[in-house]
Amino acid sequence: MEKKKFGFPKKEHLKSKSIIESLYANGSSATAFPLRAVFLSLAPQDDAPTAAILVSVAKKRFRHAVDRNLMKRRIREAYRLNKQPLIDELQKSGKQMAIAILYIDNKHSSTNHLQRKMQKLLSAIIEKEQKRCEE
Repeated sequence: MEKKKFGFPKKEHLKSKSIIESLYANGSSATAFPLRAVFLSLAPQDDAPTAAILVSVAKKRFRHAVDRNLMKRRIREAYRLNKQPLIDELQKSGKQMAIAILYIDNKHSSTNHLQRKMQKLLSAIIEKEQKRCEE
């Protein structure tokens, strides 16, 4: 049995300004309230990760940085624990993806609630990507 990788190394963090701009300009979206994902398939590169993630919580929704950082930590943790099916699917199809995960609620969510929603969100991303490839 293959061991699952639960890490979230620095190389999986989306930081490239050009990729982020093209992600928002050309990307598709999926929603599992209170999370929304904007995702874009990338041309495969050897040194790039299978999926690079950006997490965003709007200042408009949470005025205090402490609250924004708390929600970002919870979202990153939910992604870290539930990313394996997405990574497996992308590796199987030989693709790489850039994903921006946005928090769109005005209230705090528990870690368990975010994990359930993250599972739904990642499966929605997989479904939409498969449909796009079939066309």
